[in-house]
Amino acid sequence: MRARTRHGLLGLALLLACGQAPASEPRPLSRPLDHAPADRPKEPATPAPSAPIAPVSPASITAHAANTPADRYRQLAGVEYVELITGGAAAEDRLPLILAIHGLGDRPERFAALLRPFPTPARIILPRAFDAVDDGFSWFPIRARSKDIDGLAAGIANAADRLAPFLAAITAERPTRGKPLVTGFSQGGMLSFALAVRFPQEISAAAPIGGWLPPPLWPTTPPPEQRLPPITAFHGDADNAVKIEPTRAAVQHLVGLGYPVELREYPGVAHEIPAQLRADLYRTLTAALAAQEPPR
Repeated sequence: MRARTRHGLLGLALLLACGQAPASEPRPLSRPLDHAPADRPKEPATPAPSAPIAPVSPASITAHAANTPADRYRQLAGVEYVELITGGAAAEDRLPLILAIHGLGDRPERFAALLRPFPTPARIILPRAFDAVDDGFSWFPIRARSKDIDGLAAGIANAADRLAPFLAAITAERPTRGKPLVTGFSQGGMLSFALAVRFPQEISAAAPIGGWLPPPLWPTTPPPEQRLPPITAFHGDADNAVKIEPTRAAVQHLVGLGYPVELREYPGVAHEIPAQLRADLYRTLTAALAAQEPPR
């Protein structure tokens, strides 16, 4: 597996089955979705401390997720979410916060399986998208393959602008150390990009997976003299759901303006998160958390 700096993004896989009734009925989609199957990653197994990550059966994932008390919906600032504590920490501890955003047709309690084995103590907040689709949810009504780029960009911007106050509220409400990190897959990867460029002072780092930033959302001027969150994007070069070429173009544009962006490409990887990509994601998140540790 090779990884290209500033020219590659991560593909995510997490095929999970398990659902829990949301706290309230979501709004219907305002317009039809241009989509086929849901963008759910295939789930690798939870590894032993020194064991390689390997696939597991959907049934075992379902049982694990369904029996986890943390997989209950809560609501704050108009957003329903699931909270997950990793690394053996306690919920009342002051912890770094990671916002993990699911993709089209997925649900927070299923997407939680991606980060459940994350070994570093952290508070994972998994928001639920706003519109129902199939047995999951969608953040915006237009898919990445649509030719309506302006409509797609507007949908991403609207969802990001609704998530930003939620992120501020959850950071203030829960005992949080440092600024939050943002990651996500597919639609969640697009929103991770958008939050990083639209609200750079609100987050410490972003790790979009299998997502891109449409040209209408590209910044047009160099960033001001301030600290910008590093963006590490992961993308499979065989991804047919979210093509890698537009992601390369978006990364090249951001780098040209001075944004700290790294693109990691995964040869032969489709719209999924295989074990190696997940291991790289864990390393990236761990390094970002370490970078914001207070000096001793």
